[in-house]
Amino acid sequence: MVNNRHSVDTRTLMADLGVKDDFGLSSEEAFRRIGKYGLNELKKSDSKSPITLFLEQFADPLVVILLVALVISITIGIFSTHEDEKLEYFIDSAAISVIVLFNAFFGFIQEYKAEKSIEALKSMAAPFSTVVRDGKKVRIEATQLVPGDIVFLEEGDKIPADGRLLQSLALRIDESMLTGESFPVAKNVNANVSKDAQIAEMLNSVFSGTNVSRGRGQVIITQTGMKTEFGKIAQGLMEDTKEETPLQQRLGILGKYIGVGSLAICAVIFTIGIILGREALEMFIVSVGLAVAAVPEGLPAVVTLSLALGVQKMSKKNAIIRRLPSVETLGSTTVICSDKTGTLTMNKMTVRKILTVDAEFDVTKKLKLNSAVNELLVIGRECNNAQIGEQRTEKAVGDPTELALLRVAKRLNLAKSSLERVFEIPFDSDSKRMSVVVKDSSEIYSVLMKGAPDVLITICTHYLTNGKVKPLEESARVMLEEQEQKIATLGYRMLGMASKQIEKEQAELHIFSEDNEEIESGMIYIGAVAIMDPPRRGTKEAIATCKQAGIRPIMITGDHLKTAMAVASEIGLIEETESNIALEGHQLSKMSDSGLSEKVKEVNVFARVSPEHKLRLVTALKGNNQIVAMTGDGVNDAPALKRADIGVAMGISGTDVSKEASDMVLADDDFSTIVSAILEGRTIYDNMRKFILYLLSCNAGEIMVMLLGMILTSILFQEPILPLLAIQILWVNLVTDGLPALALGLDPPDADVMIRKPRDPDEQILTKKSIYFIIYSGVMIGIGTLILFFLYLWPNLVNGVAPTPEEIIYPRTIGFTMLIIFQMVMALNIRKEEHSLIGKEFFRNPYLLLAISSSIALHLMILYLHPLQIIFDTTGLGLLDWFVVIFVGSILVLIDEIRTFLAKNVPQLHYLAGYW
Repeated sequence: MVNNRHSVDTRTLMADLGVKDDFGLSSEEAFRRIGKYGLNELKKSDSKSPITLFLEQFADPLVVILLVALVISITIGIFSTHEDEKLEYFIDSAAISVIVLFNAFFGFIQEYKAEKSIEALKSMAAPFSTVVRDGKKVRIEATQLVPGDIVFLEEGDKIPADGRLLQSLALRIDESMLTGESFPVAKNVNANVSKDAQIAEMLNSVFSGTNVSRGRGQVIITQTGMKTEFGKIAQGLMEDTKEETPLQQRLGILGKYIGVGSLAICAVIFTIGIILGREALEMFIVSVGLAVAAVPEGLPAVVTLSLALGVQKMSKKNAIIRRLPSVETLGSTTVICSDKTGTLTMNKMTVRKILTVDAEFDVTKKLKLNSAVNELLVIGRECNNAQIGEQRTEKAVGDPTELALLRVAKRLNLAKSSLERVFEIPFDSDSKRMSVVVKDSSEIYSVLMKGAPDVLITICTHYLTNGKVKPLEESARVMLEEQEQKIATLGYRMLGMASKQIEKEQAELHIFSEDNEEIESGMIYIGAVAIMDPPRRGTKEAIATCKQAGIRPIMITGDHLKTAMAVASEIGLIEETESNIALEGHQLSKMSDSGLSEKVKEVNVFARVSPEHKLRLVTALKGNNQIVAMTGDGVNDAPALKRADIGVAMGISGTDVSKEASDMVLADDDFSTIVSAILEGRTIYDNMRKFILYLLSCNAGEIMVMLLGMILTSILFQEPILPLLAIQILWVNLVTDGLPALALGLDPPDADVMIRKPRDPDEQILTKKSIYFIIYSGVMIGIGTLILFFLYLWPNLVNGVAPTPEEIIYPRTIGFTMLIIFQMVMALNIRKEEHSLIGKEFFRNPYLLLAISSSIALHLMILYLHPLQIIFDTTGLGLLDWFVVIFVGSILVLIDEIRTFLAKNVPQLHYLAGYW
């Protein structure tokens, strides 16, 4: 079988495929080939069942810890001999069960529809095709196509499989979704294509899933199903698996720390109890119960809710998140690989400059029409087969270049025509021009021509200058060619315009003639238009903000290098002084993986790339320890979107494939929305770190209270007394801590959030400074709570008698209340060290003040409502008790204000003052 079917001659190819020119395949042979090659469809990947997706939600390390805690709580509750203890542990178990199920259900809902890439690809396949079978033209389902089938293509058709051209007439294919090429590609049966040509360079071939923009043709199918370029993308999506996000990795490590810490607590308390002479079974129950109570049960729920609130907030800014952890991932992004067409640009061809012989006009600015500009726009309007609606809601139909000509005419109030078309000489890839003959109401006939400027300059014998027609001499030709080349080198697509008047008889004679030479000779060159797919509004500012934030933007496109460089320069992605900043696909193909890893450190523009190149680029960047975001809208972007740390698809212009392969969808297709999403992502991580440290600091305080309390009571009363019950600690972890933690997730962004560089991808949530802060907080909370606890046990301490179950309720309630107050103060002080609690920062987050008020109100309920007093083993406190609690809490505030002052004014003590 012939390889490189795009580079051999068609006779060799047809012989290799066993096909006759006029007969095609026989029905029997086609049936046999379906058995050999399979149906022309994309295979469906093995999708996960809903049950599997649901069960996977329990694999999170933090959830595993809660599951272990659940089993232990149930076990202790079953074997406990005291009814009160049974109730406590069963309530504990029920609460943990609710949290675990909440997380599992929420995660399941988020991911249930996340793996539909292949189904989306299948929906884009062409349903029917016209082929030659048994020597006859027949209409068959596209799934029945096999290599060797001869297929007819018409304007508007979707290409059903990969094929090689046999015939074409003015055939143009829109391949933007596959290659990123802005313009429809003119196909040519006789194009000379090398063996190692990229997809965008195979001008004699067509590809599955692309669309016929103009003309018609006949192709012989060379590849079907998963063997097509489209199928290779689908295969890549099936084989590629999504890695854990940085947040998932960090929370996994944090979960392991918490798990190890819990086991260490069990071991320490059990060992101390045995040393103090307590029974092994008693100490096992006490130590395990304490460890279970010390686990921050509310952490998974707070993380999930914080991310969900971030998703909701970002959706209001047109950024739709498909995977919850991706909210934070975007905030840690170090590189954005962006497709050009439809992402950085509008994916709408636009006339940006008009060049007459005498002047150059910028269409983006206010334009004053003269006779030459007016004539040029009329030619573009009349020599045109596209259609554009009167209303914005009406769909525009036709070639993008011709639509650009209609739009500029409409903008300059030249949309309506009084001319009547007599006949057309269609565009073809050989002549590189299109002509029409029109007549006006006075029966004056004209030939209007548009095409490649170099071709028109050669054909024309005269040109229009200063309102006069002059002979086009050699010096003028050179001048016009230099004018055109100057603009073309800036990445514009140039389209020349020419015209002349003819006699009515000449026009009528040509209708019955196939000789175009006479009627297209003696033309007058009017000028040219420069067309480009312009950058989106706000893209340049977004690129500047990314650079300021330490994020490196990279353009990856299938378009031509000149066009890519022009857009990159215009939006500020590259500077004119930069060197070695661009590479093309054929250069990437020759590079080793190690060589590419080095090149991606300095190159910012990649042009004429294939889907495989995009995958290699993303992989190389990730290999350099970068957190990579990949934006795109076409099918060609889908594999790279899935491979990237976060894939960003376009919501309006994006294909279903790119959306389903992505983590985030931009509802407005606006690149600047990414900047807002990055800001939100960074803010969410900052806030997540705050509430994680807050919860762990609170738990450290609880551990300190329980550990020291048990040791001291064992020494003082010869039996361990828990300063707090398990149900009280569970209440703190789930309710009174949970609300402020959730409110910390809504803290507004810091002023420098988009000025500082991205954080180190290897940085963990728990750094040395944050561990210090947790220890510092735990000691402060523990000592303050135990001072009050033992102060209210003073009569028993004096007499050396252990308190009875009734006597311990009062000291335990005061310690319980002190712990709550300390933790509310900690919620206010958890921010950056330069923020003082006193002043405007106190009101910075109204949600936090509301959460603290709610937590205190809930605590008052369990202190003063009798049914809750019974459940939580508490009693009401008097005014003097509250005065003592507030006084001790004020001391903590004073100490933390000193900490803030030191952090702000004594650099040498900065490391002692905070965790940032």
